[in-house]
Amino acid sequence: MSATAAPRRVLVSHPVHQHAYETAVAASQAGLLECFVTGLYWTGSGETDPRRLPMLPEALARRIERELSRRRHPALDPARVRVISRYHLPATVIRRSAGRLPGVRDLDLDRWATRRFDRAVARLLGQMEGVALVHAFEGGAIWTLRAARKAGLRTVLDVPSAHERLIRAEAEETGSPAVPSAEVAAERELADLLLAPSGYVAACLEEAGVPANRVRRLPYGVDPEVFRPAPAARPDGRFRALFVGKVRDCKGVRYLLEAWRRLALPDAELLLAGPLGRAGRRLLAEYHGGYRWLGTLPAPELRRWYQRSDVFVFPSLAEGSARVTYEAMSSGLPLVVTPNSGSVVRDGIDGFVVPARDVDAICERVRQLHADPDARREMGMSGRALIEHSYTWRHYHHRLAATYRSVLGGQPIGVLD
Repeated sequence: MSATAAPRRVLVSHPVHQHAYETAVAASQAGLLECFVTGLYWTGSGETDPRRLPMLPEALARRIERELSRRRHPALDPARVRVISRYHLPATVIRRSAGRLPGVRDLDLDRWATRRFDRAVARLLGQMEGVALVHAFEGGAIWTLRAARKAGLRTVLDVPSAHERLIRAEAEETGSPAVPSAEVAAERELADLLLAPSGYVAACLEEAGVPANRVRRLPYGVDPEVFRPAPAARPDGRFRALFVGKVRDCKGVRYLLEAWRRLALPDAELLLAGPLGRAGRRLLAEYHGGYRWLGTLPAPELRRWYQRSDVFVFPSLAEGSARVTYEAMSSGLPLVVTPNSGSVVRDGIDGFVVPARDVDAICERVRQLHADPDARREMGMSGRALIEHSYTWRHYHHRLAATYRSVLGGQPIGVLD
């Protein structure tokens, strides 16, 4: 770096995706990004050089190319991206291959890959100069944060979920023990600042003993040019309620399915979009015939289903700030959500906020929206306007850049935005 070049002082580290691409873009646009380290990303060089693919068996090369081609951000300079793919790439290929290894679970694969990626980033930090701040993500950054603190660097920990509340919700639904991760608690101790995407997560952190002066609320965003309302009214007139997410206990899908069965609305269908785990398969078998499962959809097809639907229902039992709620609002849909979803929905304005596990409340609000098309349109327009005014990725970039400057400048950081 030349003496006159603007200093780039932030290293962002995340093994796969979540909203980390936008995090790296925020640092880049602020002139602060030293490096974005990730496990899967298409830079077109190094480990993702397409010239390497012909060396692999044809079927494997196609799977790898398909997986990597959708993992990039046009606003990120590939030269600022460091890919450590030797862990998550094989884990992802195994997970998505038809012939899985006997006895290997998705969760085991993810843990194996994330832990090794974390250690690799920690080693990388010891070889880099010019980094003053490390931004890592909860649940897979213990070694990275230890290395950063040892090197005297400032540390920011992104907290994308309400960990203890999620563990508790899963335990209540399945009867499993509720044992929060000791590593998560240790990561929080190592961070100078924790970013909470919602008041729900901030409250969870407070319950877990994190001082309020180390927490800043930083909501997510969405691209309103990508997620847009339907250009015209649908000709079929069928009422559609849409859920997007993994079909599992903690998403509250059981309560949605039960509410839909009780409602028995005429000329209406419930759409479920997202992957199935073992519990999800059991759940859908129990309510067979009461829904339409769309499977895991590619992004363009998912956007079309937002436009084909009338209401978005997301009765989650524990989230951070579900990005699908931002997408649905940007698509002009009224929402029925729980406070646990961490959404930015204003009750009675952009949709309705109902208590978690409250089947009667879900029934009441969905029935109300089914009966009143004008209210649906008004709430959908209100939610869309809120997104455009306050919750695009541009808003997220500006908020995060200001946060970086506060941390790097040693200014007070314990403010909930």
